[in-house]
Amino acid sequence: MGYFAQNLKFLRSSQKLSQELFAQQIGLNRGNIASYEKGTAEPSLTNLLKIARFFRIDVEYLLEGKIEDHREMIESLTQTQTLQTNGSGAPVIQFENTFREKLLLNKKNLEDFRKRSDEMSKILEGFRQFHKFKMESSENISEDVRKMAIDYEKLMEVLEDVLNTNKNIISMLEQTSTSEQGHS
Repeated sequence: MGYFAQNLKFLRSSQKLSQELFAQQIGLNRGNIASYEKGTAEPSLTNLLKIARFFRIDVEYLLEGKIEDHREMIESLTQTQTLQTNGSGAPVIQFENTFREKLLLNKKNLEDFRKRSDEMSKILEGFRQFHKFKMESSENISEDVRKMAIDYEKLMEVLEDVLNTNKNIISMLEQTSTSEQGHS
């Protein structure tokens, strides 16, 4: 599970939660949390979702890369915690899910999505130029190679369609984000 153990420990510690208190908050036992943090056990999908929801973070962030490297984003999401008690008097940690925090997270995700889309566009253009060069510089091309070249060109068209769809999605998300900011 990559960085999960390290990320879980970081998030729990950053909230100053003991393994016991955290386990109570999400309906597990301390041993589960200890095993997850040691990397000796992996959570079920259900438990992974409980953990992600508790910290109000995408599962992807829990599993891929060191969350510690995104400390500013995590701090902005977790600074608004409040301590309450449940019916039995046990503390319950809740995070206010403010509109501003959602916008910050969405803006970061949108920037990452745009960056990956732009990188893919550059890669596709590089492949397209390489293919064009190879086809123009090759004199005796067999029929099999010509068929493969046609399939390759079709694949590049599909990839271009996907990238255009990405650009449209980014544009729509930017418009939605802009209109939401105007209403806040």
